[in-house]
Amino acid sequence: MRRKRSIDKPLLFLLSGAFVIKLVFAVPVFVDPSRALACTDARFYDRIARNLISGNGFSMEEAPPYYPDSTVAPGYPFFVAAFYWMFAGSKIAVVLVQIALNLGLLYLLYRFLDRRFGDKPALLFGIVFALDVNVSIFVNQVTSETLFTALFLPGLLFILAAAEEKRLLPAVWAGLLLGAATLVRPVILYFGVPLILFFLITQLKVRPYRLWRRLAGWGIIVALQLVLITPWVIRNRVVFSEAFYSTVSNINLARYHAVPLKAFIEKTSRNQAQAEFEADALDGKKWGNEFQRLSLISQEARRYILKHPLPYAGAAIVGGLGSLVYPLPLHETGVYLTGQMEAPSESIMVELLGELSEGRIGEALRTAWEERLSYYGILTVVVFVIYGLFHLAKLVFGVRAYALRGFKDPMTLLFLITGIYFMGLLGLAVVPRMRVPVEPLILSLTAIGVFARKKEKDAG
Repeated sequence: MRRKRSIDKPLLFLLSGAFVIKLVFAVPVFVDPSRALACTDARFYDRIARNLISGNGFSMEEAPPYYPDSTVAPGYPFFVAAFYWMFAGSKIAVVLVQIALNLGLLYLLYRFLDRRFGDKPALLFGIVFALDVNVSIFVNQVTSETLFTALFLPGLLFILAAAEEKRLLPAVWAGLLLGAATLVRPVILYFGVPLILFFLITQLKVRPYRLWRRLAGWGIIVALQLVLITPWVIRNRVVFSEAFYSTVSNINLARYHAVPLKAFIEKTSRNQAQAEFEADALDGKKWGNEFQRLSLISQEARRYILKHPLPYAGAAIVGGLGSLVYPLPLHETGVYLTGQMEAPSESIMVELLGELSEGRIGEALRTAWEERLSYYGILTVVVFVIYGLFHLAKLVFGVRAYALRGFKDPMTLLFLITGIYFMGLLGLAVVPRMRVPVEPLILSLTAIGVFARKKEKDAG
C-alpha cells in the first residue's frame, strides 16, 4: 500500500505564491507607510490606537480634552495599539500581521473546499483569492476588514458544522468567534436573526428532538456573542450613562441610508443633503454627549425613511446590488496606488446612480472619468478595468454554482444568507469595502461554479 503524502505540495506552492503576491501588492505601503491610511476610517483607527498608547483613552480626538468615542468597536483599535506599542508605531508591522492573517484564512478555506469539493476547486479558490484586489487593498489598510474576516469566516464554518453535526461543540466555537468578530466590527451584531432562519431551513426534515438540539446550538452561538460584547456595553453605560454597544449604526443609518436618499429624491449634492439633514435633526435640540447627538440624528433618519418607504426600498435594493457588482472603491484604490490623499470632489455615487437610473450611461461614464478616474491616473484606470472584468467572471461562475447546486446544500444557503445580510445594510450607498468580508465566499462559489457539473439522474 502506497504511503500517503504528509505534505500537500499544491497547498505549499499556493501559500508561497500568495505570500509573494501579497508582498508585491504591499510595496506602496513599504515605500510610503502613509498609504496604509488611504481609507478615511484608517485615520480614525490610527488616532485611537495612538491615544490608547499615550494614555489619552479610547478617543479619536487629536487634542485635549480627548472626548471618549462611542462609534468604534474596541477590538481593532486595541489590536493596532498592541502592534504600535511593540513596533514603535509602525504601520508596516500592522500590514505584515494582516498579510499573515489573510494567508491563514486562505489555508483554512482551501482545506474546507478540498474536503468538501476536491482539490481542483480548492486550488482555484486559492489562486483567485491571492489575486483579489479588493481584498488586498484592505489587507494593506489600517482598517478592521482583515481581522474581522479572519474571525468571522471561521465562525461561519463552525456555524455550518453546528447545523450538520450532532455535537454542540462547533456552536461554542462559532459563538466565541462571532463574539470576537463583533468586538472588531458591530456589523454582525444582529446576525443571529437571519441565522435562526438558516437553522430552521436546514432542519426541516429532521426529527423534532434533533431540531431542538440544533436550535440549542443557535442559542449557544447568540448567547456567547452577547457575553463577549457585554463588557463594552458596561463601559458605555459608565461613560455615556446609556447601555448600548456602538453608535455606528446611528451614523450609518444617516450616512448610507437617509442622506443619499434625500440627495437622490431632492436632486441635490450629498454634502448639501448631509448639512440640511443634520440641521433638521439638531435644530433647537440639546445634547450632553456624542451618544445623545447621534441618537437625535438617527431619529431624524428613521423619520425621513418612513416618510419615503417606496423610494427607500428601491434604494436599498439598488445599493445592495451595486455593492455586489461595483468592482473597487475608487477613492481608496486611487489613493493607495497614487498617494493622492484627497478626492477632487465629494461622493459621486448618488449622481452616478441618478444618471444610470435615467438611462444616461454615457453621462455616467463621463462623470466617473472626469471626477475620479482621470484624477487618479492611468494605473488606477487599468487596475479598475482589469479587476472589473475579473469580478464579473467571479459573479458569473458564482451564479453558475447556485444554478447547478441549488439551495439545498447548507453551505450555499448559509453563504447566500450571509451575502444578503451584508449587502442589505447599505441603503443607497455603493460601497465595495462592505463586500470584503464576503469576498472569500464569492470566490469559493466561483471555484465551485467552474468545476460544478449537472447532477446525473439517479438510475435507482
